[in-house]
Amino acid sequence: MTDLPSAEQIFAGLPDALLIIDEHHQIAKVNPVAESFLGQSARHLIGAHVSDHIQFHDDRLVKALVDKDANMAARRIPISLKGRDAGLVNFDIHTVPADQRWRIVSIAPLPAGGPIAEKPSSEQEPFSVRAPDILGHEIKNPLAAIKGAAQLLDRSLAEDQRPLTHMIKGEVERIAKLLDRMQSLSTKQPANVEAVNIHSLIDRARQSIVTAYGGDIEIKDRFDPSLPEVLVDPDAMMQVLTNLLSNAVDATKDIETSSIEVTTRYSFGASLSVHGSEQMFRLPVEIIIKDNGPGVPKELEQEIFSPFVSTKREGQGLGLALVRKLMSDMNGRVRYERAGDAKDTQFILFLPVAKQG
Repeated sequence: MTDLPSAEQIFAGLPDALLIIDEHHQIAKVNPVAESFLGQSARHLIGAHVSDHIQFHDDRLVKALVDKDANMAARRIPISLKGRDAGLVNFDIHTVPADQRWRIVSIAPLPAGGPIAEKPSSEQEPFSVRAPDILGHEIKNPLAAIKGAAQLLDRSLAEDQRPLTHMIKGEVERIAKLLDRMQSLSTKQPANVEAVNIHSLIDRARQSIVTAYGGDIEIKDRFDPSLPEVLVDPDAMMQVLTNLLSNAVDATKDIETSSIEVTTRYSFGASLSVHGSEQMFRLPVEIIIKDNGPGVPKELEQEIFSPFVSTKREGQGLGLALVRKLMSDMNGRVRYERAGDAKDTQFILFLPVAKQG
């Protein structure tokens, strides 16, 4: 039997330009195609900052190069090499699953003659507005009107009906804060964490989802009542929970006997390593959101937390990317896996415990 090629041989033989960059955004390894495309030998490239050699005209891609948490794919975008226009490329940047301190950059040059993406002129650049900024502006205005209408309606309702208007106002405020976060999706920002009873947040998220779907769904729970308080941002955590519960409802809507279950438990083994040191951050509280839907296709399992990757026909692929970012901002983690005999899907949230007393 012929020996299989080594990982080194495979890396060297791939047709795209490949760069491995470290947590300081410095080039650690390149393949021969990358040497040819960048016009530099590996000896000159290794140790250099990646943005010294590669530049984009799109601010989101510029930030992705120097954001260690960014996972992004872009197609037919203009690229410059050390300030020199190098045409259009397909570009991918992803963390290495086995060790997220490392990322792989893949660049596939496209032949000339195809559609050309317009490069903004220097006069346009100061006035350019990113899509999330426009989205935030256009949504916040009607949100303010909805909140105002709920406040007026609240005055004329009976006492037993006012919880519904309170829910509307609370959800409007939460969505407004979410929009602020979406406008900086590609950046790491500290969360406003506080000690919270996680079960109260799960109950709020469940009530919101059940109400949104007309009350005809059931979300079961298996709570550990002895759990300590967790250290999270309540608004961010609500968004994480509602995103995952909404996904579970969508995944099971065509199943005759659907099942959605939320489990909480304390685990002594979960911990988070801090890059650049030997410090370990313990994440002992787990929330498991499980459903019996079809799950994520095998070919997408490694990419589901990347922006613009979606299993829904009408999805935009931002929900799970946002979940991952919000959990990271709160020093937590999220994981997807098949449960038990692989018939069920589950997302597991790992959270830190608030300091006691």
